[in-house]
Amino acid sequence: MPSFKVNIPSRLGCLVFGLLIAAAAPPAFAATSGEDVKSVTIPALPYPQSGLRQRLASEGKSVPPVDVSLQADIPGHFYPPHETAGGADVKHPAVIALPDCDDSFPASWVSTLQEQGIGVLVISPNKAHPSQGYCTEGSLDTPKHGLTYWAFDAISALDYLARMDAVDANRIAIFGYGYGAGAAQLAIYRNGHAKHFDHRFKTLVGLRPQCMSEMDNFVPSLLIGVKNDPFNPPAWCQWRIDRDLRPDREPVRFELVESGEMIEKQATRKTLEIENSSEVVTLVTEFLSAMGIAKNIGRN
Repeated sequence: MPSFKVNIPSRLGCLVFGLLIAAAAPPAFAATSGEDVKSVTIPALPYPQSGLRQRLASEGKSVPPVDVSLQADIPGHFYPPHETAGGADVKHPAVIALPDCDDSFPASWVSTLQEQGIGVLVISPNKAHPSQGYCTEGSLDTPKHGLTYWAFDAISALDYLARMDAVDANRIAIFGYGYGAGAAQLAIYRNGHAKHFDHRFKTLVGLRPQCMSEMDNFVPSLLIGVKNDPFNPPAWCQWRIDRDLRPDREPVRFELVESGEMIEKQATRKTLEIENSSEVVTLVTEFLSAMGIAKNIGRN
């Protein structure tokens, strides 16, 4: 941590000092144990050219340029696994974690995944696209399209991780929380951005997900909702599952858990105790183990 010398009045000096420390430190959701946490900047992939644009270009027609005004590199923090099965020389699986729209991702889940021998890359799409803030901005007159940008950021992060020497490119999952789980579903959507790229996520986990995309995915997924959650209504997910799933599509497993906390508290965007319970940890670790990601050591 760099040192700072501030020669200004004490109250203002303390405020400035605190702001400088906060800017230099990882975000709150990233506060897990270990000294190997790395701040990273993920290069944004170039936007793919749509089929329509490709066809028009092949016919010699003029094609307007793609709007890249909101394209930006993505900040993140990478947490290596606590231990790697087979030794340090063996490539390990990894998870890309997408936070809720207020940039929060449960720190306990970063630790749990690390314990499973999984590296975790927590990205901050909200910082890459601040104008697309969804929690407090947007209306019917001025809609926000952050979900699409976040999904593309996740695909850029997948490409970034797949190029890391220590990571097994064939065992990278995506784990979305709240709004991030909605974006994660778009990142595996068969008719979304993912179809334009070679690297694919191995599977998806969504915790308290917002379900806003068609469930026609490249890979199986696990969604865990909280009963009577007013901010991330489980009914949205169940409706899409009932509407979209067919025998020829990849399965979506939907589990509903019940929180003993007050319903009003569930709307405060705070982490609920049920999210870190042994029931939910077992659901996730057993699923990731079945998908070849986790070693399923559970939590004490």
